[in-house]
Amino acid sequence: MSHPMLRLQRSPVRTAGAAVAAACLALTAACGTGTDASGKGEIVEDAGPPQDGGILHTAATTDAPSLDIHKEASYMTHVAVGTVYSRLVAPKTGKDVEYGSSELEGDLAEKWSKSDDLKTWTFNLRQGVKFHDKPPVNGRELTSADVKCTVDRIKSLPGHQLGLVANVAKLETPDPYTVVFTLASANTGFDQTMANPFMSILPCEGTSGEFSFAEEAIGTGPFVLKSWKRDQERVMEKNPDYFVEGLPHLDGIQTTVLPDAQAQIAALRSGKLDMISSLSTEKRQVEQLLSQIDGLQLRTEKGITQTRVFMNAAEGPFSKLEVRRAVAHAIDKEGMIKALRSGGSLTGPITPTLFGSLPQDEVDELLEYDPEKAKELLAEAGYPDGFEAELVATDGYGETILREAQWIQEDLGKVGIKLTIDQQDYATYVSSTWPETKYDIMYGLQTPMLTADEYLTSEYTSTGTRNWSRVNDPELDKMVAAQRVITDEAEREKALQDIERYIMENVSTPLPLYAYDTQTLYSGKVHNYYPHPDYSSRELQNMWMEQE
Repeated sequence: MSHPMLRLQRSPVRTAGAAVAAACLALTAACGTGTDASGKGEIVEDAGPPQDGGILHTAATTDAPSLDIHKEASYMTHVAVGTVYSRLVAPKTGKDVEYGSSELEGDLAEKWSKSDDLKTWTFNLRQGVKFHDKPPVNGRELTSADVKCTVDRIKSLPGHQLGLVANVAKLETPDPYTVVFTLASANTGFDQTMANPFMSILPCEGTSGEFSFAEEAIGTGPFVLKSWKRDQERVMEKNPDYFVEGLPHLDGIQTTVLPDAQAQIAALRSGKLDMISSLSTEKRQVEQLLSQIDGLQLRTEKGITQTRVFMNAAEGPFSKLEVRRAVAHAIDKEGMIKALRSGGSLTGPITPTLFGSLPQDEVDELLEYDPEKAKELLAEAGYPDGFEAELVATDGYGETILREAQWIQEDLGKVGIKLTIDQQDYATYVSSTWPETKYDIMYGLQTPMLTADEYLTSEYTSTGTRNWSRVNDPELDKMVAAQRVITDEAEREKALQDIERYIMENVSTPLPLYAYDTQTLYSGKVHNYYPHPDYSSRELQNMWMEQE
């Protein structure tokens, strides 16, 4: 490859070192109290009526490649500008809402309905919603035309977001506050699709080219993008015209790009940061921070972000199913969790928290750690002595991901697959190597998706818009299409689980390993933090900080 790269030649070490991988805020928000062994870190609930004011200071390990939410595959872009935009509907969050809940509430839409045949969906918009007061939009009212402009733009661009609206045969705007979607085929969860962060509604001025979404973000969300200094900081300020009365409480959000985890920890200790997230290391490190910082709060979430091994199913040694299945059985997933993470759950193609996922024990059985079986499969594939390959990884997700790549390097080496790690910068990895399948085998993360159908349709079908492993299985295509129109809940769950079994036994790429638990440490003056894993950071509209 002609792109920049750095090769790691050091031997992998199987210890959970003191280095901490700190990822960006929205990806790793937590869902429950997480006191440590000493009882410290308790979440302050019912801290009183919310107070207005204050700047929330956060950090990110890497910056967004650009601010264009449609042209970038990176979740870093959505984290960067998620609070700028609104959607027709959005997942509910709050104290009494389970983390990762699929329950929806209106965002730009005050109500919505569906036809009996599930092919016509009507969304009625709130009236009086204003875009941010920035040229060339200048605070004008949002209308149904902006929804159409957004969907038309998505349909005109290549990329994985296209799959979200591929089933939309027609979009009508009978009046400024009504949007009617006509689908080519029935879809039981089209409203869940509209809740996806990629369905943030854009102003027509941007979709027509009057300004660049790569450099500017103008929406209707709770915060306004004040400034962006690439690879340095992003500054958001309160939207004074936000359509939800009384929100947001914060005056703004300042995110500093700090790739070094220890620098983030030092900034938290000194009070320069109010929050750091995705602490995935031994408990001793977390306990030390809790003992050093008075009132520090800890949340631990049952993670839904999947760690993945991506293998090129179209060419090279990993094009053989036996090789891919050998990889699945060669990796000690439970060992990785215990050594390198604060916890986690084994996962199949559908994240464990979503409807349709397989029970943990069945996932473990289908993907059991069995090096001898892996060797037998390699011999069946014609590689009794193994082979050599490059394992692509990136430092953009933090140091823990690189340590996991080394773990995989060691495990596969034991069965004869000798890997050299090709460490790439995040921009190259996410914008070129991954979506263009410029790899034989790769290790990284997959942004959490919101429904089983999104995982299956986008990644595992031959025409999937995130099919970056080049899966081409006609039988699987039929199975995935069939489940989309099943209305009986029990029948659909069985169909989804049958698809998972088929993928693990007959496809094996992308190969999910586990959904890791994450921890978030934040100041005692920060309250009402009830996030959702959709990585849009919409929950920050409800957060408030104690004022001195």
